Amino acid sequence: MKKLFVSLLFCGLGFTAVAQKAKVNSADENLAGNKLDEAKADIEAALQHEKTKDDAKTWYVKGKIYEALATKNKSAGDAIVAYESFKKALEIDPKLKEAILEMQNRMFNVYATVGNAGYGQLNEQKWDSSYVYFQKAFEIQDYYNGKDLGGSIPRDTAMVFYAGYAANQAGKKDDAFKYLKQAADLKFKAEPALYVVLAQQYEERGDNANWIATIDSAKVLFPNDKRFNEMEMLYYSKTGKTDELMGMMEKKVQENPNDFGLQLDYAIRLDNVANPRDEKGADLPKPANYDELMNKAEAAYKKALELKADDATANFQLGALYFNRAVAFNKELNGMDSKQQSSAKAKELQTKVEELMNQSLPFFEKADAGFTAAGSNLEASDKRTYESCLYALQKIYAIKSMNDKVEATKKKLEALQ
Repeated sequence: MKKLFVSLLFCGLGFTAVAQKAKVNSADENLAGNKLDEAKADIEAALQHEKTKDDAKTWYVKGKIYEALATKNKSAGDAIVAYESFKKALEIDPKLKEAILEMQNRMFNVYATVGNAGYGQLNEQKWDSSYVYFQKAFEIQDYYNGKDLGGSIPRDTAMVFYAGYAANQAGKKDDAFKYLKQAADLKFKAEPALYVVLAQQYEERGDNANWIATIDSAKVLFPNDKRFNEMEMLYYSKTGKTDELMGMMEKKVQENPNDFGLQLDYAIRLDNVANPRDEKGADLPKPANYDELMNKAEAAYKKALELKADDATANFQLGALYFNRAVAFNKELNGMDSKQQSSAKAKELQTKVEELMNQSLPFFEKADAGFTAAGSNLEASDKRTYESCLYALQKIYAIKSMNDKVEATKKKLEALQ
C-alpha cells in the first residue's frame, strides 16, 4: 500500500505540473485571442505554482500579457510590470528563443508607453512624476540595448530634452544638466528652450566658455530668436566684456531706432561704462574714452526723449548726466589752492559748472513732474530715482538762491520717507 500511495502521489504531482504548464499555454492562447482578463488570470495562477513560477516562458508570457494591457489602456503601470516580467524571463534564460525573435517590438511598446506617460505628466506640468517616467523609459531602453538580442531601441532626442526640462522644473539641477547636455550633444534642434536652459545652467556653474558656446550654437540654429541676442549681451555684461556688449547694443539700436526702451537702456549702459563704480558704489578711474562715451550717452538719452518726451526716468537720467559732470568740475575747482582760484582755468571750470547745472535743471523738473503724476503707483526703484532727483533739485535751487523751491522740494522729500 505504501508503494502504491507514493506512486499515486507522483502521478498526481505530474498531472498538476502538466496542468500548470497548460495554464501558461492557455494564457498565451487567450492573449492571442485578445482575451486579456482570462490571459491575466491564467498566468497569475501559473506563477503561484512551484513547477511554473520559475520558468522563463511563464514570465515571458506574463510580460506579453501586460505589454498588451499597457498598449490597450495606455497604462505605464502595466508597461512597467511587463518590463520587469521580461527581465525576469531573460534572467532565468538569457537565450530564450521567443525573446530573441520578438523582444524588440515588445520592449519598444513598453518603452513607448512609459515615455508617453512622461509626456502626459509634462503637459500637466507635473514635473516630478514626468521626470520619473522619462527615467524609467531610459532604463528600459538601456536594459534592452545592453542585452545583444539582435536589435536596439534608438535614442529619442526629444525625450532626452524633455527629461532634462522636467528635471529642471522640478528643481533637480544636476539631473537636468546631464540630460540637457546630452540633448545638445545629440544636436536636438526642435526646441530653442534647450539652449536657453542649458546656457543658464552653465552661467550658474560659472562655466563661461560653455555658456557663450551654447549661446553661439543657439544663434546659428535659431537666428530669428531674439532671446539669444539678449543672453549674449547678458554674458558680455556679466563677464565685463564691455566693448563687445556696447558693439552689440549699438547695432541693436540702429536696427530698432524707434524702440524707446532699447534706446534708454543703451544710454544708461554707456553712462555706466563711462562712470564705473566698485561693488560698494565708490567711483573707479574713468576710462580713456570717457568723453566719447559721455557724448554717445547724451545723444542716446536725447534720442530716447524724442521718442517719449515725458518719461520721468529718461528725463532724470539726462539731467543726472549733466549734473554729475557739473559735480566733477566743481570738485576739480574746489581742489585748487587760493592762488589758482583766480586763474583763467578756475573761471572756465566755474562757467562749466553753472552751464551744466542750468542744463540739468529742466530735465530734473520734468522728471519731478512725471514722478509726481505717478503718485502711489511708483515702484520701489522709481522711488529711489525720484529721491535722487529731488536731492539734485534741492541742491540746484539752493545754489540759485531759489529758497521757496528749496522748501517745496524738502517737503516732497519728507513725503517720500
